[in-house]
Amino acid sequence: MPCSALVVTEIVVICTSKGEMPPHAFCMINKNLNKGLVGADIFICYKKSVNRPNLITYKPGILSRYPHQDQDSFPLPMSVPLFCLPMGATLELWPESTSQPDPVFSTFVLTVSDAAQKVYGSAVTFYERVPPDKLTPEQLKKLDPGGQGDVTTFTYNTNKCICLLSRWPFFDTFEKFLIFIYRMSCEGSHSVPIERYISHLLEEVPFPSVQRPRILLQLSPDDRIIFTQPEDLPLPRSGAGFRQLLMNLGSENCLMLLLCVLTEQKLLVHSLRPDVLTAVAEAASMIIFPFKWQCPYIPLCPISLVELLHAPLPFLIGVDSRFFDLSEPPRDVICVDLDTSIITLGESKLNVHLSFLPKKPTRVLKNCLDRLHQKLHLLLQSATTQPSNNTDNSIDNDFLLKRKELIFELEIQEAFLRFMATILRGYRNYLLPIIKAPTVGTTDTNSLFNLKAFTLSRDRSDTKFFGLVVKTQMFIRFIEERSFVSDMDAGLAFFDECTEKMAAAALVGKVKQNGWLQDGEGRLLDLDESHHSERTVFIMPPEPTGLPSNTTYTYQGFNLNPLLFSYKEPKSLLKAATRLSGGGMAPGSPMARRTKHEIKSAQKLAKKYASSPELWAKCLLGTCYSLWFIHLPSFVLMSQTKAPGTLRNAQELLVRIQKAGFTIKDEVCYRVMMQLCGLYSQPVLAVKLLFLMKRSGLQPNAITYGFYNRAVLEATWPSDMHNSSQLLWNKLRNVIMGAALFRQAGRRLAKQRRMSTVTDDGNSLTADVGGDGLSLT
Repeated sequence: MPCSALVVTEIVVICTSKGEMPPHAFCMINKNLNKGLVGADIFICYKKSVNRPNLITYKPGILSRYPHQDQDSFPLPMSVPLFCLPMGATLELWPESTSQPDPVFSTFVLTVSDAAQKVYGSAVTFYERVPPDKLTPEQLKKLDPGGQGDVTTFTYNTNKCICLLSRWPFFDTFEKFLIFIYRMSCEGSHSVPIERYISHLLEEVPFPSVQRPRILLQLSPDDRIIFTQPEDLPLPRSGAGFRQLLMNLGSENCLMLLLCVLTEQKLLVHSLRPDVLTAVAEAASMIIFPFKWQCPYIPLCPISLVELLHAPLPFLIGVDSRFFDLSEPPRDVICVDLDTSIITLGESKLNVHLSFLPKKPTRVLKNCLDRLHQKLHLLLQSATTQPSNNTDNSIDNDFLLKRKELIFELEIQEAFLRFMATILRGYRNYLLPIIKAPTVGTTDTNSLFNLKAFTLSRDRSDTKFFGLVVKTQMFIRFIEERSFVSDMDAGLAFFDECTEKMAAAALVGKVKQNGWLQDGEGRLLDLDESHHSERTVFIMPPEPTGLPSNTTYTYQGFNLNPLLFSYKEPKSLLKAATRLSGGGMAPGSPMARRTKHEIKSAQKLAKKYASSPELWAKCLLGTCYSLWFIHLPSFVLMSQTKAPGTLRNAQELLVRIQKAGFTIKDEVCYRVMMQLCGLYSQPVLAVKLLFLMKRSGLQPNAITYGFYNRAVLEATWPSDMHNSSQLLWNKLRNVIMGAALFRQAGRRLAKQRRMSTVTDDGNSLTADVGGDGLSLT
């Protein structure tokens, strides 16, 4: 029996006619043992696990690293060894005839900088033999307690791991690279050492950009890896694998997982495939966008941290299925088995049921997932039956395949995004802006959002579901991020547009049975083809520059020599990723620039208006006003003593624009004003701008709304506002204007009545007089 390899460890027989189900982590062979026409339905179930020989488990540690020292932009997290070997570093006793198992690829995600950033790890785990003379007598005794082992009949092996860390989830590319350098350590001699390949990747390979969107790195005549420019989407970056999610769980289990995440249950995802485990766990945290999982989240949890399963709070944790060979999870934990496509609810059956989900959006999502699941199955079938193409065009085929995979990922993600946009449709109407001087409790959720009115606005049959959702930590955090400036502003502004599209589609009845809109503009997630380029940068393998000539390098195990690295100042993956991850807008800057998604929306609107002279003229006029307000901070900066007066004049300009019947569609005008009001302590003016914006028919998006609440919350309000003379005069003015308007309306109504009376009298007189002016009576 092979060691440290997957084998069948248990077999059970179940009778489904009596309601028996496969035990947890067991796979059922879908063939009935009873061939007769009558009788019970009997099925065989089996459990796969890793065959573990005698072993000693140690806490993992770092043997070698590159770069050798931490960098300011990317320090090495101290917990990396635990996630590289989540089951621990082991020393194992194998029979001599046992062959080495294939290396196992795994992925993991670390949160660093106080959970503000993610680090994605790609790792390859393998085994190496250990000479017996390097073991202590204690180790030999623990591995062979009976003392019957012989050096000639047994071997000692330990597991090792090669890991590559990045701020970008290039999992597939990094897997090929890690497997390549592992094979180098096992195969003969090489003219270029492994160390040069590592430093070549990290220091010489450029990060994909608009100018060079495709990078091809040739490793050998038969091996190459590709990098493609990440799509600029208004969604949080993640290592989610939506195809793995749908393929391993199916549509109905995906809905159950969605319900469990939305209601913040205790979720334990497990599999014997660590790379699939991380991809599905990341996808589970992404299908709830715009919500963000706030409880403990470990996609691939080391065995030393499984005590978190007993925590009295929700969690989303992924573990290796070998964990169940050592311990059983608590009864209130929902287990999601990716290898058998079974979700075990346990004691949570009463709290979680698919009927809780909103009926119509769930039906639309289910139909869409069924269609995509069938399409995915056909694609996988064709990929396995179609022979690989090794012609010269295979390079383009690599990039084409990557593009198709990305499009399919977006289709699945968009299905969940449509569901979330549908169930949260109209939520902005229940946001409560701060319109007076802040007091204790101003920033509480009940003060920022009308929870009761929002729940009552949903369908009566969905009251229980929304009652559970609004109590979750992620919904409370969502309202806080939506109400104030946060790093999620760009994504939340995009989600607001999605809710508007879904509301408009439902209003005009354009939504089809499967959840897609009829017109081409209905897609929520779309790839930007305007800058699409097929330019490919070809990079040759590393050269033995600076190394002794006619020297070959042979490896006995994967052991690296620090002197063979070609160290330079990192300039590609690490620094470029840092620059790109810092994109967007500077939250603290008075120059409130448009987000990338807003720029794209404005460009699409301009193309639409260009076909009509009148609409194009209005578009140009609105652009002129936007440019004026964008430059307003520079003008105020030149005369800071007159800043309050300048801001009031700018507000009066917006009022005159509204009275003229012209509406500025660009929020940047109001956004600049909101930021300047906060900068120069003008909270009252900010409140006036908010109401002016709403009177103009503009609903502030997440970015503008966040700057508004920051302005009124952090600015200094005038003292004694309730008794100030200006406020009293304003009240008197409002009363007089109200009375005048009522009087004017009364006069208009009386005039209409007099006119109608005169008209009725004239009609009666005409009826009494004939055509010749004589009376007919």
